[in-house]
Amino acid sequence: MINLKHNSDAALRHFLSIENLLLNRIKNVLKNGIKKNDVKMTANAELKIYLKSLLTADNLKLLITAPPDSFPGIISSFRKFYSDFCNPATESSIILYNIFVSSCYDDTKRFSKYEFIANINIDTCPYCNRNYIYYISKEKEIKPQIDHFFPKTKYPFFAMSFYNLIPSCQTCNGFEAKGEKDPIRFGLKNPYLFDNDDIQFSYKPISCGILTSLLDKNSVKIEFKKEIPGNLKVFKLRELYDLHSDLVVELVIKSKVKYSETYRNYLKKYREKGLIFSENEIDRMILGNYGNIEEIHKRPFSKLYQDIGLELGLVKRSE
Repeated sequence: MINLKHNSDAALRHFLSIENLLLNRIKNVLKNGIKKNDVKMTANAELKIYLKSLLTADNLKLLITAPPDSFPGIISSFRKFYSDFCNPATESSIILYNIFVSSCYDDTKRFSKYEFIANINIDTCPYCNRNYIYYISKEKEIKPQIDHFFPKTKYPFFAMSFYNLIPSCQTCNGFEAKGEKDPIRFGLKNPYLFDNDDIQFSYKPISCGILTSLLDKNSVKIEFKKEIPGNLKVFKLRELYDLHSDLVVELVIKSKVKYSETYRNYLKKYREKGLIFSENEIDRMILGNYGNIEEIHKRPFSKLYQDIGLELGLVKRSE
């Protein structure tokens, strides 16, 4: 729904911040193995070859900064040459999980999820644009949510890959939604590969109540003019957005009473008093949400407001 911008500089900074941690952990595992539930595990021949390859050239960097469209190809290669790596029940997968997840991702002192998301510069969940990506913990700390697009339990080698770490909300990242679901199996699209119009909203009047009352939220139904079927199903977007049809009712009423034209002219009069609003700012005040496609990540439901606002003629698409 919300396109995350490719950011090679941020990906490189992310790699440099964890490079030594991962290199040292890989060396230690090659030398000493790991312990899980008091059981010692050591890398088999295949895993040793792979781990040693990460210590040479730029192979670790290539893994951590791998572009999102390369993930399926990497997985295909692993399944062909290192099939154990994608099976959570194998020792190889458990060791990889220890290296990339337990010793890095889960180490809050060495990997700050808050700083990671701050560098991406997004405020709302790219999967749903319905919630902010931060929440308040029981300790009253502001904490972020990060989804592993390719689940870390099945693909532990991607657990620290920049473009696999997706800022998200608790709802979309929860077990009732995406959880540990495999994107390949469920047909999910990575937000870094989204086009902002891959999902497009529309609406359908259901009753004449839409013109008489703001209280009848059931007078319209939110529809999807364009959709990504896998994302729509897994994240339950249709069901969740059905709960917010009142937002569309308000926009429809604004369009029927010529609110946008009157208010736009009213705001332009302030130029005589030295207070100048840009067209983008006026659109924002008319919609009650961000009207620029580049700003839909800043506030929940911006995509819905923009699509419906365009359809109703409240705003025009910015060039």
